[in-house]
Amino acid sequence: MDPTSPYAVDFTIDVERETRLIAVRVTGVPSPEDVGWIAEEVRAAILTLGADAGRHRTLYDARGVHVLPQATADFVLKNFTDIEGTQWAHRLAFVASTMLTRLQVRRIVEVRPGAMLFDDVEAARAWLLGSG
Repeated sequence: MDPTSPYAVDFTIDVERETRLIAVRVTGVPSPEDVGWIAEEVRAAILTLGADAGRHRTLYDARGVHVLPQATADFVLKNFTDIEGTQWAHRLAFVASTMLTRLQVRRIVEVRPGAMLFDDVEAARAWLLGSG
């Protein structure tokens, strides 16, 4: 990584097959390119569900993201609203802790059917795994 770069990101993806849950944890300051790579990894994880791909639920834990640079926020919004070629999750939950990140994520929730924003992971998981 370029030591002068304002971007630094880390992420994990866990697949819970029995509940069809994809759990993504992101920390740092992601660039648009980082988001693109993470999205490709998430798609690959979704495809491991086989016939359940498209009936899955996705949890994005962004508590470790304190701000999205404007270019990244715009890129994320475009990707979540572009339904062409997208593996839509049955439900999509975001967890964010800072006011700015919550405002940025709220833009996605407003345009993405089946998406909600939460304060904590437990509430997000309960909603994702609840009936409906």
